[in-house]
Amino acid sequence: MRESLTRVLEGIWRILISLKLAVLVIASLALTLSVATVLESLHDSKTAQYYVYRAAWFYGLLALLGLNILAVALSRLPWKRKHTPFLMAHAGILMILTGSWITYRDGLDGSLQVSEGEMNSAVELDQHVLVMKVNEDVQTVPFEWMPAPVAEKFAGRDFPEFGIRVDQIIPDAEPRVRFVEMPASSGEKSAPAVQVKIIGAPMGGSPEFWLWAGDAGWSSQKLGPARFLIRQAGRQDLEAGAFPSGEARFDFVSSKDGSLSFESVSVRGEKKTGKIDLSKLKTGSAPLILEPGWKMPIRIQLKAYMANGANRTDYIPVKVKPQGMGTAIPQPAIRISLMENPESKLWLGLGDRADFTGQDGVRRLIGYYPKRVVLPFGIQLDRFELKHNPGTMDPAAYSSFVRVVDQINKAGEAVEAPIHHITMNEPLESKGYTFYQASYIPEVPRPVTTILSVNHDPGRWLKYWGSILLILGSISLYLVKVVQRKRKVEVTS
Repeated sequence: MRESLTRVLEGIWRILISLKLAVLVIASLALTLSVATVLESLHDSKTAQYYVYRAAWFYGLLALLGLNILAVALSRLPWKRKHTPFLMAHAGILMILTGSWITYRDGLDGSLQVSEGEMNSAVELDQHVLVMKVNEDVQTVPFEWMPAPVAEKFAGRDFPEFGIRVDQIIPDAEPRVRFVEMPASSGEKSAPAVQVKIIGAPMGGSPEFWLWAGDAGWSSQKLGPARFLIRQAGRQDLEAGAFPSGEARFDFVSSKDGSLSFESVSVRGEKKTGKIDLSKLKTGSAPLILEPGWKMPIRIQLKAYMANGANRTDYIPVKVKPQGMGTAIPQPAIRISLMENPESKLWLGLGDRADFTGQDGVRRLIGYYPKRVVLPFGIQLDRFELKHNPGTMDPAAYSSFVRVVDQINKAGEAVEAPIHHITMNEPLESKGYTFYQASYIPEVPRPVTTILSVNHDPGRWLKYWGSILLILGSISLYLVKVVQRKRKVEVTS
């Protein structure tokens, strides 16, 4: 038995120190990295990471390379002076692999978003989680991103302890918002909603959009010098004067009895009011056109009205395109439902959450978020600066003026810290973390929110020293070969 085990171990050892294994592993790594490069150029970095860089087999291949290098070095025992270049090169490779493993285990690579005058320390990683809560039971579950070919074959995933099912995934999605009429007794948040089409818009074309009184972001839409708005009768916060003067305004006013009227004010202050005949919408015999009474040649077509409208967000797949300055990156979306009620399907984009109440009356909360890591200090944005190409509005460069805040005074206020300037070519290094200027959130009249890429690489110096050793060892091996060849020539001559 002992002899058999010895023979097996000796066979494994011969394989580990063989040149054939080294050639096979190195050739496999070269082919793998070539495939990963092609995947990244054809798709994106997330796809390459899924199939290669974050795959278990890839780490197994790197581990096999490390075992081969270590075994070959140990096979030269007892080491002699002439082995020094050889050992330097092999030690360099092992240090690089070890540093890479430390970075994978303890490193950080994510993004931090912060607005002017605010401070943030939460770094979002390129990893996703589901946060589920039932009563006081809260659980965070990793939910891995997957490319389209894998997502199309996704069979669903159940979470029985929370009664939640995820049945569909879109890896790169774009939201599509629609509105549905809800019964007043549904208990779901609803408010008046109108779908309008602007004919003769000052910006050209015939823009079409929804207005919804249930959310301030949906209640108004500005087109050139005109603003269109929906409000419920008696809402003082949206009465005239709540918005800047000098613009024409057209208000849809919904009453409690379900009727709809309008109030129009021109740039010069001329007013016009009227009741809207909703029967034309029901018959559909002719378009329902409203005249605001402005000198601008604008007419308003009312296409739909819901006294109790609720918004629904669906998602459609999109193809990832090269991202320019300030452009949005498509995010994944998942469709969830209650396991007891498969019809209760609801889409969640990354960063969204849903609220379900089951037949048992138990409330369930579920959120789909990027994984977050909190830094031991905060980043405060003093000012974001955007420069344009001369004569155009095309962005040429952007940068952030930030403070690294790691002290709080007795009053709970941040202690004043020096300002650092982060540009596209000059990152900030602080406390073992490196901050790069990555992007920004486009806003009007100017962007005030920056997006910084955050990197923490604890294995960096081990990889640096390993690279130096590998280079020195390789040069030394070459020089030894040259000297040996020269001596051989001298002896033969």
